[in-house]
Amino acid sequence: MWKTLLCQKPQKSEKWVDIIPNHKPHRKNDRFRVVSYNILARWKASSPMYSYSPPDCILWDNRSKAILDNIKSFEADFICLQEVDEYISFFDRNMEAHGYTGIYFPRGEGYKRDGCAIFFKPKFAELITYNIVDYNNLAERRCVASTIRGDAVSKLKCDCIGILAAFKILKPFNHVVIIATTHLKSGKLDEWDDVKLAQAKSLMFELAMFKRTISAVENCSPSVILAGDFNSNPSSDVYEYVNSDNIPVMWPLGDEEEENEFGLCSAYGFTKGEPKFTKYVPGFAETLDYVFFMPSDFISPVKLLDSPDVVDFLPNKSHPSDHLPIGVEFEINRNILL
Repeated sequence: MWKTLLCQKPQKSEKWVDIIPNHKPHRKNDRFRVVSYNILARWKASSPMYSYSPPDCILWDNRSKAILDNIKSFEADFICLQEVDEYISFFDRNMEAHGYTGIYFPRGEGYKRDGCAIFFKPKFAELITYNIVDYNNLAERRCVASTIRGDAVSKLKCDCIGILAAFKILKPFNHVVIIATTHLKSGKLDEWDDVKLAQAKSLMFELAMFKRTISAVENCSPSVILAGDFNSNPSSDVYEYVNSDNIPVMWPLGDEEEENEFGLCSAYGFTKGEPKFTKYVPGFAETLDYVFFMPSDFISPVKLLDSPDVVDFLPNKSHPSDHLPIGVEFEINRNILL
């Protein structure tokens, strides 16, 4: 009985809320939205771990339509998706029909058929270039492997990736923004914390290098936004490391290294506080998903995608994934850019 009610019970949906009440943009194009959403891979949803969810809430035909409807309702300019395993068969053509172009990369082979994707609107932003971060390469770095408990090679080769992409917002200022997404290692929060921290450090290094390259090539100071599923709660070492205004990043300079600071902060944590949870399944309710940005005079968060505090176990009829989407609307400071 409870499973039937779980799927049929209407629930409050996500909505955009102002961080600063009644704050009005100078122009319509002064703002852009970034959404991050772990959509729950099709292959994973069919596993016994989701047997608590009613069958019609697990069927891909139903979930895919609900996911697409959710994405359309966000009206976002950039959409970062994790656990995408039907990119060619579903998302590529359906997102294109709604004005989006995508960057996609799978995270592994065999049964791990999903990956990460960044969708954007070509009418809004022009893609400059992108890089893929493959965390499997960490196993080849002795300095990293020495920090891992147990069999470092097998633990670090866990098929996780990140995508870094640089865009030029076409109107009205041609501002350059770097949008990055990732999906760090899943598993019990305290068992894989060393691997996830190593992945986070690798991502920050690659992101800092990518920003340095874009700054030089485009002769600009790009904004940086990092969104994804970090599989780490706000009290974790990963969150503390990424959510810092002085992240130590080591630049390789031949045989020497130079330490630089690279700062990000959580848009939710910086404003109203992190959500109570972004993943909600039996026995587990934690915040794992974040939107980080580099504080600067160029952009500032003005709206958040507000999720309901209380929902039935995920996925359900109103929420087709085991994660809730998060999102931030940023305002471009035209006084700085003009």
